[in-house]
Formats: sequence, structure tokens, C-alpha cells
Amino acid sequence: MKDLVYKVNEIFASIQGEGLFAGLPMNFVRFCGCNLNCRWCDTDYADGTLMSAGRIIKKLNPDMRWVSLTGGEPLMEKDLPALISELKKKKFMVLLETNGSLFNEKIFNSCDYVSLDIKMPSSGNPVYSRKALSYCLKHPKKTQIKAVVQDDKDLQFFDSIYSKYKKYPAWVIQPESGSIDLLDYGAMARRFPAARIIPQMHKYLGIH
Repeated sequence: MKDLVYKVNEIFASIQGEGLFAGLPMNFVRFCGCNLNCRWCDTDYADGTLMSAGRIIKKLNPDMRWVSLTGGEPLMEKDLPALISELKKKKFMVLLETNGSLFNEKIFNSCDYVSLDIKMPSSGNPVYSRKALSYCLKHPKKTQIKAVVQDDKDLQFFDSIYSKYKKYPAWVIQPESGSIDLLDYGAMARRFPAARIIPQMHKYLGIH
């Protein structure tokens, strides 16, 4: 393991602010690399440190059961399976937060939960992997499909996917923080009754 290194932007313990895990304390390992360039990304790709799996694990809070692998895009780390294996050996539960454009079945299977963030048009990257989407639809107990929405164009794009798979139980609509006061939530609830509308809790709490 000592020869495997990962480009890490930061490691911290906080409260999960997004999706169905909102409010749950967990560790976060934020990687630098990404294959997209979304307009409101909160990761500094230039500022990263090469770290071994052992060093990463030493920086985690062992009292927190969950570790979120986030980014950037964690699937850009070619040795991610080895890190996940080490985390599992230490009895951590692994949450993979991925941008939805890539798919690796081995990695998806090895994680305890997968959060697939399908990018909407306002992100500048309205693309997603159909294989990744299909995996989530087939594994509803260990996945969620999330969309950050800013305007009606985003909602139309989301609807083009949602309307085909309304029986999937873990749809999450996340209002983009800069547009949160501009959306009609009553209309959204009527239009997407199978989805949960969950804002970014950590931004309301003013925490990392």
C-alpha cells in the first residue's frame, strides 16, 4: 500500500449536507482530479497533496463510522479500489460521491452507498453515464440519484430522466444555493412527487 498515492485536496470531519444522508456526521476525503469543470465546483484542483492510503486513514476520525469519498471526481483515482479496501478493513462505511459521468462496477459494488450527482445544463456539463444510472436504478437500497437545479431548463432536463423511472425511491433535487429563492417548490413537489427536495444543509449551518 505504501507505493500507492492519491492526490487529496483535503480531509476533514463534518456533517453531511447533501442528499439522504443530510445531517449525518462523517469523514470527508476530497480528491483533486475531475473530468468535468462545473460552474459552481467547490474544489481547488491546483491545491493537492499526494498521500498514501495509510496517511489518509490516520487523518480520519475513528469515531465516525462513515467516510465520504468526494471531489472533484473520486473515480479519477486509478488506485481507488485499494483505498476502499483499506477503509473497509478499518471497519469504515464508504460513501462514494460521484459526478455521474463515469462508471466502474467494481468500485460501485465495493462501496456501501453511491451518490450519483447527475449534472444539469446550468452546470455546463449536462452529461451522465447510462451505465452508472442503470446501476443505481438496479440497486435502490444503496444508491441515490441527485440533481442540483437552478432553473426550469434544469428541471426539464431532470424530468427527461425522472419521468422514465418514477418508481426509483431515492431521487433527490438539490436547489443550487445561488438560486434557492427563485424556484417554485410547490410546483416542483407536484411535478416530482417521488423526489425529495433537500437544500445544502451545511451552507445553512455555515460549516464546511
